[in-house]
Amino acid sequence: MSVNTQSNFQLQQFLIAEYPPVGINQVLYIKYTEDIRAATSHMEVQITDSETGFLSQLRGMENVYIKMSDANGDTELGGNFVIYDIQDRRTIQGKSAAVLMLCTIDFINNAANKISRRFGKGQGKKIDDIVRDEILIDLVGVEETRVPLVNFEPCINNFSFVSPYWNPFTAIRWLCSRAIPARKGSGSSSTAGYAFFETRSGYNFRSYDSFAYQAPVVTMVVGHEKGELEDEKDKNIIGLDSVNIESSVNLLQGLNLGSYSSNVMTIDLKDMMYKQYPFNINKYYNDIVTLNSGSAPEFYKGFDNELTFTRIMSKVSDSALFTEGTYTQGYTKQLSQSSLREKLFYSKKVVVEFVSTDYKLEIGEVVQLDIYKGGRERALDFANSGRYVIGKVERTFKSSEDKMTSRLTLYTDSDGATGK
Repeated sequence: MSVNTQSNFQLQQFLIAEYPPVGINQVLYIKYTEDIRAATSHMEVQITDSETGFLSQLRGMENVYIKMSDANGDTELGGNFVIYDIQDRRTIQGKSAAVLMLCTIDFINNAANKISRRFGKGQGKKIDDIVRDEILIDLVGVEETRVPLVNFEPCINNFSFVSPYWNPFTAIRWLCSRAIPARKGSGSSSTAGYAFFETRSGYNFRSYDSFAYQAPVVTMVVGHEKGELEDEKDKNIIGLDSVNIESSVNLLQGLNLGSYSSNVMTIDLKDMMYKQYPFNINKYYNDIVTLNSGSAPEFYKGFDNELTFTRIMSKVSDSALFTEGTYTQGYTKQLSQSSLREKLFYSKKVVVEFVSTDYKLEIGEVVQLDIYKGGRERALDFANSGRYVIGKVERTFKSSEDKMTSRLTLYTDSDGATGK
């Protein structure tokens, strides 16, 4: 994969409803975004009006089709979208211009639906099946080609629940914290916690644990000397001039979420049984599969005392209302584990920017990031180097620069340059 500063963008097609096609000379900028924390991809475009004056006629909900690619046409971005907002109407060099905010029709269908029904009837149903079949296909209306089975990691636990007028995506997010992967050999040591997101290939429902088993698709090197990477063009290496480590540990957020120490108190209305389920990070951290082999932060040792909890969670249940198998014995532990797993996954955030000849990288993929320190020895920064998951991809084309810039947000759950 090579990196250059030449024009690397092609606008192949841009259609808005029944209006004439939008030409590249009308485009001021295009921004395409995939986010592992968002259910769908979205776009933002600023265009100028044509001689037909169609821009002033737009009112929202018009269908938009955009097809764009890299200079060689190897990777295509875009697809079918809907205008959900029109912003910043202005006149630029005598022409009307506006910013069109675009989302998928699935995003609109989700916002327009409130669900009040039971999922996983009978003995309960695997959570990945509920997400794919009962919610995405049946309720949101997603085509089956957009929910390939290979993108939906099987869960080990059955589940049944009633949605209290949630949106479909809200219900899926709620299930993410209760889903346990059925990876071979994982068994009871698996950690609850899934991510739900959309890429070019469709929707994904995958455990946070699964990313630790992925091999890096590319290596990014920061702090290399000029000309040092010229012989590495065929080895999927990207040379970066700089990297921005935006956050490494958000201790206050972890305390509020109960990621380090928490207690779940439950009462069963059937037999009025009251139980407590204390959680401590030191008891579970070594069992969690992580992206890198770095040891646990030293401050974790301060949470060994189970007499103090940073978050108290309560749950009222009625086992008489649900069939056997709906809830597992470790259900309450899942609530604490998923909070810990999600907090760990997003514990370190790194942002990189570059200009690439292709747009192949997408969210959910793992990259190797090698950061070299300055100085004569140029030692590797082991604390910040290692494997990262691409959590957000922002592709921005600006007509003033005539190129597409890639901004990637990377996340990792551990320090160290070597995976477990």
